[in-house]
Amino acid sequence: MMVKLGRFLAICLSLFSLGLIALVVWPSAPAPLPDRSDSRIVRNVRIVDVLSGKVLPPSSIEIRGGVISEIGPDLSDEGLPVVDGDGAFVIPGLWDMHVHTFQNSPQAHFPLWIANGVTAVRDMMDCPGVEDSLIACHADKRAWNAASAGGRLTAPRIVETASYYLEGEDVTPSQARSRIAEYDTRGLNAIKVYNRLPRASYLAAAQEAERRGLRLVGHLPKEVGLIEAIEAGQTSFEHAHLLPRHCFARADDWREGRLDAMTPMERDRAIVAEYGAARCTSAIETMAQKGVWYVPTLVTREEGMRADEPEFVDDARLAYLDPLSKWAWSDDLSATRSAYAGPEGQEVLTAYFEHARDLSGQAYKGGANLLVGTDTILGGFRYHDEMAHLVRAGLSPTEVLRAATYDAARYVGEEGVAGSIAVGKRADLVLLGANPLTDIANTRSIRAVVQGGRLYDRARLDELLDYARGQAKAPHNWVKLVWGFVRSSVNGDL
Repeated sequence: MMVKLGRFLAICLSLFSLGLIALVVWPSAPAPLPDRSDSRIVRNVRIVDVLSGKVLPPSSIEIRGGVISEIGPDLSDEGLPVVDGDGAFVIPGLWDMHVHTFQNSPQAHFPLWIANGVTAVRDMMDCPGVEDSLIACHADKRAWNAASAGGRLTAPRIVETASYYLEGEDVTPSQARSRIAEYDTRGLNAIKVYNRLPRASYLAAAQEAERRGLRLVGHLPKEVGLIEAIEAGQTSFEHAHLLPRHCFARADDWREGRLDAMTPMERDRAIVAEYGAARCTSAIETMAQKGVWYVPTLVTREEGMRADEPEFVDDARLAYLDPLSKWAWSDDLSATRSAYAGPEGQEVLTAYFEHARDLSGQAYKGGANLLVGTDTILGGFRYHDEMAHLVRAGLSPTEVLRAATYDAARYVGEEGVAGSIAVGKRADLVLLGANPLTDIANTRSIRAVVQGGRLYDRARLDELLDYARGQAKAPHNWVKLVWGFVRSSVNGDL
């Protein structure tokens, strides 16, 4: 009897294992593709000029080979496919300047970015090696860009890829230099630094990046002051912790570890209460003079502030996420609730968010370069939330749209060929049902997206949303994701 039971269990285990293997190797269906042609006429549209802040008179846009070839009121179609804009407002395609891509991004993330009008992204972390089972690597991204440009993949264009982060108190200056050499050989565009990188190693990384012509981007390590980092050549700074921490009257004490006994809640309360206005004004002036870039990702701070709100915790848009991503979302919010418990914690988080938001607006008004980025697993949707936060920070809708398009192109040196709607520029367009200059929320009223001249009409955008929701529910994708996570070289870091 026991022998038979053992055989039965062995058979069941074998079948289960075969089932898991089948799910891992089961191919994922590709996302719906845009219209095949990269040439067309878009008629009866009102171009939103993100530089002047004006809506131009109704006109047509001629696109040939993915590039805007002519703009005018009465253009003949000359046999080109015609799109009736029906009076739509047209803005340039949006650029999310802080994202992370994964091996499952073609199924999980790319469709959501395109469906929300995001046609270009900056990827803020490559994999540490040549390949990885979870994080997308530089070779993956080059292949995705080529496939997207050829109309064979629905995906935003990846305009810059930063390295895997230089992080940890044990990273020596020599190790920092050798890693940068490896990343440079691999063809990466930028070197990412992180919170616990020692000052000596940071300065070595800054020197090596400059020597190799690579951008230095990312977080501001605790041991390094903002002004020192700017002087060392860091090009962009991520997240809205940057200015609250620098403008803290006891910032030097915090950086040197004399406030380490504080709880996070005590520290953040002090940061808001002990704001050094003169210190902040001076820093913003330096940021403006040196031309550095600031990506506040206010939605990440909002996630802390709203970690206790049921409607936020259970955001309806989570339907587009797989179970592992939903768990990560829930786990992050739970950790915040634990560290900032009760009404007092909520008060501190709200005050800190509002402080960070207001300083972001102050930085922009003071002349600092600002980019729109999200750093969130709810890609695409949260981009529009970020733009709304920036308007509340004091930017006008025109200024937000300029930061989201033209300034992003300027960051990568493409302002001559992208980032606004003009002859000779890439045909990356978003057709809207309402004027975004009167209300930034109107960027959500998307009727169609054109990327490189290829059209995603409203029906195709809805197909992308349905596809992403379906992929999030597909068991074989869950198994692939978990299997990729287990085998990844970085699963202990995430």
